[in-house]
Amino acid sequence: MSNTNILNFSIGPVQGFIACAKKTRDFWAGSFLLSYLAGQAMAVILEHQGRLILPAVAESEEKILDPLLKAIVESRKGQKAARQERVKLINASLPNRFRAKIPDNFDPILCVEAIEEKWSKLAQMIWDRYLAGPSALGNTTAEIWDRQVKNFWEINWIIGEDPAVLDLRKNWRSHIPTVEDGDKCTLFGDLQELSGYLRIHEAKKQDEFWKAVRQQKQVGISYDLEENERLCAIALVKRLFPHVLPELIPCEVPVSYPSTPYLAAVNWIGEVVREKPEVARSYYALASSLPEVKGRENPDLLQILQKELAEHPQAREFATLEGNCFFKAALENPNLWDKPPGTASKTEQLRKDLVQKLAEFKSTSSPFYAMLLMDGDWLGALLQKHADKAGDISSALNQFSLQVPELIKEGNGVTVFAGGDDVLALLPLENALNTAIELRSAYLEAFAAKNLSQFTISGAIVYAHYNTPLTEVYLEAQHLLSSVAKDKTGRDSLAITVWKGAGKVLTWAAPWDSFVYTEGKGNKIDDFVNSFREGFDKKKEPGEFSNTFFYNLQTRLAIFSDEEIVPPTLGIDEEKSLLKEILIAEYMKSGAKPSREEAEARMGKLLELCRRAWRDADGKVQYDPNRLYLNSIFLVKFLVEKGVER
Repeated sequence: MSNTNILNFSIGPVQGFIACAKKTRDFWAGSFLLSYLAGQAMAVILEHQGRLILPAVAESEEKILDPLLKAIVESRKGQKAARQERVKLINASLPNRFRAKIPDNFDPILCVEAIEEKWSKLAQMIWDRYLAGPSALGNTTAEIWDRQVKNFWEINWIIGEDPAVLDLRKNWRSHIPTVEDGDKCTLFGDLQELSGYLRIHEAKKQDEFWKAVRQQKQVGISYDLEENERLCAIALVKRLFPHVLPELIPCEVPVSYPSTPYLAAVNWIGEVVREKPEVARSYYALASSLPEVKGRENPDLLQILQKELAEHPQAREFATLEGNCFFKAALENPNLWDKPPGTASKTEQLRKDLVQKLAEFKSTSSPFYAMLLMDGDWLGALLQKHADKAGDISSALNQFSLQVPELIKEGNGVTVFAGGDDVLALLPLENALNTAIELRSAYLEAFAAKNLSQFTISGAIVYAHYNTPLTEVYLEAQHLLSSVAKDKTGRDSLAITVWKGAGKVLTWAAPWDSFVYTEGKGNKIDDFVNSFREGFDKKKEPGEFSNTFFYNLQTRLAIFSDEEIVPPTLGIDEEKSLLKEILIAEYMKSGAKPSREEAEARMGKLLELCRRAWRDADGKVQYDPNRLYLNSIFLVKFLVEKGVER
């Protein structure tokens, strides 16, 4: 294969575009829109009898495995999208970067033009439908729109065998974004908002402009565009394009997407629907009087709710309530939902009634959800090393990516992106760790089936309170994956951060092999979490631990550092011995009242989980003989309590 026939292509920005998100739909839309545009370039390759090498999602226009790419190719053939069979597209699946075999004399500018054409058409549809009328109330709104739409995307490509050259090409910085004046977008902080007015002088005119936008057909107030949001062209296209995409390609995409409080409460909602469907129904009857809470969530996107609602359909309306309805703290927040004029006292009383009604469920939801990010290790280098097996590598990646959405669904989560070796998903707290382990196992098995053993994957989980801004959670997940799981821990590893209101409260990381059982499913962390949780749940008989275990233990551990024990005066053996005695003493006072021998064995295993582990340059797991990792204990504590202080 000639070097002159290999195209390496990318479109960005990626992290900055996806991270600018206030709603989970923004988060999903950013990833999906990048996939849609990258797919336009891939379609051009296929139209000119080229072949996609990575991702290996199509051999030709007639043999396409990816549903999004197939819908794009069909729409480009000139058929009307409305007449074609529509496919449901839940997650993005095409990466922003691809590698392809191109025919002689193929001009990659055709790929660039395809992206620009479809982006312009999409932007024009948003303008015509939502801004053409309100623009008359703005100050140079059309100029702002054109400037931003025409100068946003960074598209790079090189022809050659080594994909690393594409990264060097990006360093040329031939795309220079404009420096913009005026009030800034509430999502993209470096771009001007579209009214063109300065709020300090012309707040009334600015408000009138955005009020007119919110009154356009299909725009749901506080759903598509909240009253305090003033967006730029890029943010508005990102927010509204799910409404118009089915007119461009034969597909159906979710217009609503689970909110972060809803994701945090998913398992609890399923439990309520199963055990107290009539109480759920009466709760909905009361909550439905609140403005903007009915029908806001789509339970059909989540497996546990699909299952429970099929058996208890009378609770369906309850499961469509906006996620904040399920949390006492949210109901007690007077600023959360808009109050129609003259209804403040009535709404306040309704909130109080809902708080009382919420107590009838006898259980509470965790206020934490999980963002899961995973990425293959050294993939570029391994592709170079095993160039003769490029087909097998591509096939293994495709096999893995096809499994991802189902594994995320089984974890009661939603997939944001699944393409090649990359995964981005949102899940309930309770399911994230096991889902990450299942995905890692699927990745290894996909390559083992091709007799490839050096391919591994690293992951990052951020457990975040549902009020934490999505942008912060996503950027932390990116940092956690690249800097902690990969660089600091040596790849083939998992890193976890717990993020409460004030920021990160703990970070934990370890190679998969140090805590995942090789002989079958399961892991050391969940073993402890499950046995602790038996006694922690007051509705059940005490298990191995009482719910005071952690509080007493945390007091005793105050003599040590918050994260790691670095012995100041004692030797490591004395330090470990002291810590083990503390663990044993607290364990023997709790739950099942074990014997001294049982306590020593059990707490010895917990102490083993506290060993600092990483991979060396040869990929072997190493342990620090002079340092212990207390965050292992505090991570178990957090997972047992599900972030709910008791």
